[in-house]
Amino acid sequence: MTKITLLGAGSGFTQPLFTDILNIEGLDEGVIGLVDLDGARLAVNVKLMQRILALMGKKGWRVQASTDRRKVLPGTDYLISTIEVSGVPCVRADNDIPLKYGIDQCIGDTIGPGGVMKALRTLPPFLGILEDAKRLCPSALILNYTNPMSMMTLGAVRSTQQPFVGLCHSVQGNSRQIADILSVPYDELEWQCGGINHLAWFTTLRWQGRDMHARLRAAADDPEVIESFPIRTDLIRNLGYFSTESCGHFSEYVPYYRKRKDLLKLHCRPGYSGGTSFYANNWPAWRKATDKARQDMADGKRDISLARGHEYASDIIEAHRFGRQKVIYASVKNTGLIPNLPQDGVVEVATLVDRRGFQPTYFGNLPEQCAAICRSNMAVFELCVQGILNNDREPVIHAMMMDPLSAAVCSLSEIRSMAEELFAAEKPFIPAWCAKPKAVAPASARGEPITRGVHTVDVSGILPPADLTALPYPKAASLRLKTRTFASRFLDRHEELQKAGPALVYYRCSITCASRMELRALFAYDGPAKMWIDGKEVFLDPSGTNPAGCDKAKIPFKASKGKHEILMALDSHNGAAWGIGIRFERTDLSARDRARGVLPSQLPKINGQNLKAGVAAVSSMSARA
Repeated sequence: MTKITLLGAGSGFTQPLFTDILNIEGLDEGVIGLVDLDGARLAVNVKLMQRILALMGKKGWRVQASTDRRKVLPGTDYLISTIEVSGVPCVRADNDIPLKYGIDQCIGDTIGPGGVMKALRTLPPFLGILEDAKRLCPSALILNYTNPMSMMTLGAVRSTQQPFVGLCHSVQGNSRQIADILSVPYDELEWQCGGINHLAWFTTLRWQGRDMHARLRAAADDPEVIESFPIRTDLIRNLGYFSTESCGHFSEYVPYYRKRKDLLKLHCRPGYSGGTSFYANNWPAWRKATDKARQDMADGKRDISLARGHEYASDIIEAHRFGRQKVIYASVKNTGLIPNLPQDGVVEVATLVDRRGFQPTYFGNLPEQCAAICRSNMAVFELCVQGILNNDREPVIHAMMMDPLSAAVCSLSEIRSMAEELFAAEKPFIPAWCAKPKAVAPASARGEPITRGVHTVDVSGILPPADLTALPYPKAASLRLKTRTFASRFLDRHEELQKAGPALVYYRCSITCASRMELRALFAYDGPAKMWIDGKEVFLDPSGTNPAGCDKAKIPFKASKGKHEILMALDSHNGAAWGIGIRFERTDLSARDRARGVLPSQLPKINGQNLKAGVAAVSSMSARA
C-alpha cells in the first residue's frame, strides 16, 4: 500500500496535488498523510480530502492527519514538503526594511533580502524534518515545493542521502507561454531548458524542424507581446533567450530593472509583471481568501476541479510506483550536468523518473551570458546555505551583499545595516545564532602596538656622497626636501640611485604623541644608513648592504608628548641601494594592554600621512582623474 505524506497540509497545495495523485491509473489504494502545525487549517484540509475521495469514488484510500509529523512519517513512501514558516507575520519586514534602503522587491521570497530571510526561517526547521525522515521513513523519495527553492534544495542535498528533488511549475508553465507567443501547438513545440530554478533558459526551440528563436525575437518587438512580457522581451532582444519566470520575479534576480524609478516605469507593470511590494501588499488577503475557498470546498459550497493538472508530484509517483517513465524538470545537485555553473551548486534540468528514482540528465553549457546571471544568484544561495549549515551569521549577511539587486542600490555597509534591522525585526522567527551578533573580543576591534608603515615623507634630491660616520645633523634648507607619497611602506628610490651611482639621499618624517611613550623605530634599509631623532643621532650602520630586511634595525627612544622629527640618510652604495622603510612600535604597554589590543589613539600619529596619493603609482585609474 502506498503512503504519501504532505507536510504543510494547511496550504493551497493539498487539493491540487492529491487530485492529481488520485488520477493516477492503477493507484487505487493507499494512505494520505497530512501534517500541519496549524490544527484548524489542518482540520479543514482533512475534511476537504475526505470530500474529494468521496467525489472520486476512491474507497481504498484513507487519511491520517496530525500536527506532529513524527506520528505520520513512519511508512511514508513519498514525502512532499509545502511548508511555510512565519510567512505572513514577516512579509512586511521582508519587504519594507529593504525598501527603506532603496531595494524595491516585487515578490521577495527566492532571492534578495526577502529570499535570504525566508531561507533563515525555513531551512533550519526543514533540516530537522530531514533528520526525522532519515530515522522514520529512510526509503522515502522527498519532493520539495517550498521556496526559496534553490536554497532549500542546496541545504537538503548537503544534509541527506535520501532521493531528493526541488519542484516548481515555471518550466511547464513558461514553455506553454512560448508556444502561445509563437502561435504554434504546444504538443508540437520541441524545447530544451536548463539553468537554476526561476532562471532556467530555453536554449532550444524548434517547430516542424525549424529553429524558432528568430521568430521569438521578432515577436519581442510586437507591442502587444512587450506589454504582456515587458522584461522578458527585453531579455530576448539583448541576451537572446527566454527565461522561466514572470517579469516581476525575474526583475529581482538581476541589477538592471529595479534600481531607478524610470527603469521601473519602463520595464515593470502591476502585479506579477513587476509591481512594487506586490506580495507584501496582497499575501495576507490572499491567505484569508484561499482559506475561505478551501473551507467552502470542504463544506460543499464550492465546486472542486477533479481533473489532473501539470504539477510534477503525480508524475514522479506514477513513474516510480509503476515504472512508467516520465521526464520532469527538477532542482538537483549539479554533478556535471551544466559544466559552466558551480559543480557543488544546484541546477534545474530535465530529470528522468522511473522505478530507480531520479535520473538527472546532462544539459551542457549554458550560453555564457545566461550562465553569468545564474552564477550571480548561485553565489547568494551558497553563502546563505553555508551560514545556515554552520550557524554563522556572517555568510548570511554576505549573501545579501552578493545579491545583484541589493548591490546595484546599496553599499556594503548599508546592506549590513539593513541585515541587522531585518534580524532584529524577525528575531522571534529566525535562529538565535543569527538574531544576535556574536560577542566580539575587544582585541578583535584593536590592533597591534605598531603603527602603519610611513608612506608620505620629505625626500631630498640626489646629493654628493659623504662619510656617514662623520656626517653631522644637516640643516633642512641644504637638503632641498620635497614631500612625496610612495605606493608602499618601502620608500623605493632605486631607479634614481642606480642612475646617480655614488650619492646620498635623505628622508624625513614626523610623529605626534598624545602622551609620553617609549617607542622603537623599526627601520628597514639596504645601504649604509644613519638616523637622527629630534636632531640627536640614534643609529648608524656605515656598512649596510642588500637586501633590506623588514624591521632590520630596532632603535629604542623615549618620546615626550608632542611632535618629534625623524631624519634618515641613505648612501646609494654605488647605485645598488633601493630605499628605506620605517614604522614605530610602542614598548611601554602592560601585558593586559597588549592582550586587549591597542587603539590608534595609544600609538604615535604619523604626520602628513597620505595613503590615497599612492594610488597614482599603482593604478591606471589615476590617469582619469
